[in-house]
Amino acid sequence: MVSNLVRVGRRALLACVALAALSGAWAKSAYFVQADVVRGAIGATGAVCVFNGVFQQGEQIVWRAYVFDAETGEVLTPEQVEALGVQVFGVLDDNQKAELHFMPHPPGSDNAEFFWAGGWQIPADYATGNYAWTLQVVDAAGNTATYTPMGAALGLGAIGIVEAAN
Repeated sequence: MVSNLVRVGRRALLACVALAALSGAWAKSAYFVQADVVRGAIGATGAVCVFNGVFQQGEQIVWRAYVFDAETGEVLTPEQVEALGVQVFGVLDDNQKAELHFMPHPPGSDNAEFFWAGGWQIPADYATGNYAWTLQVVDAAGNTATYTPMGAALGLGAIGIVEAAN
């Protein structure tokens, strides 16, 4: 079951897809993506699993994503993911890469939603600063899609990595 937040976001995203299709911008893309980043539990110094853009060295960045079929606008099902060989990766602009896994959330729940999630633990001595991020989708047939957060061209939506508090 898709939450109300995702339904609202999906309507807005479908409107953008329709506009892009009219302009031909996404005519060849098999997928489109809705994604965010949150703090993972590993090394957490603050609330986990909530939207976040600033992380401390030693914490975990977790990418979460829904991958949609560009033709139908529907979230991919577990059967489609397996049949198409879809893989998803979160990528920082310095080429750090995390593989996301398609799984139910919350695990073991009768009302679980399926989406992609995966994390990367920031090393304790990792360079501080702002990092752009994307989400990359690829399938066994070579179809790809890249999600770039809104405002990335203006330097917004970046991940900030700061020194760990002592």
